[in-house]
Amino acid sequence: MTLSIFLKSDVVMIMAILFILDRYVRTEGAWLLNPMKQVYRANSNEECAEKCENEEKFACRAFLFTSKDQQCLTLTENTKTAMVFRRTNAVLYEKRIYLLECKEGKGVGYRGTEAKTHKGVQCQKWADNVPHKPK
Repeated sequence: MTLSIFLKSDVVMIMAILFILDRYVRTEGAWLLNPMKQVYRANSNEECAEKCENEEKFACRAFLFTSKDQQCLTLTENTKTAMVFRRTNAVLYEKRIYLLECKEGKGVGYRGTEAKTHKGVQCQKWADNVPHKPK
C-alpha cells in the first residue's frame, strides 16, 4: 500500500512539473531590461519556472532562460512594463496572469497593469483608505 501512495505522489509531482509552463507565455529570442532580478543556475526551463514560482525576494512576473549557459533570471517586470530587446539563445517566459487586462468582473486575481476603471477613474491603491476604505 505504501508503494502505491509513493507512486501516486510521484505522478502528481511529475504532472505539476510538466504543466508548470502552461502558466507562462513563451517568446523565443527576447530579453527584458530589468534592474530587479535574481540569477540562478537551472538545467531546464521547467526548473527555472520553479525558481520563479518560489521566488522570495519579489513577485516574479517573468523569467529568462538560456539553455546554452544554463542561466535562469527571475524578473519583476514583463513586456508590459519593461523594454524588450532581441537576444539569440534566450527564451522569455511571462506569467499569463500578469498579462491579463481585467475588463469585466470584480478583478479577483487580477495582476495586470490597468489602473483605471471602465469609466476612466484612477484606481485606488489597496493600502489607501481615501476616497473609500477597500472591502
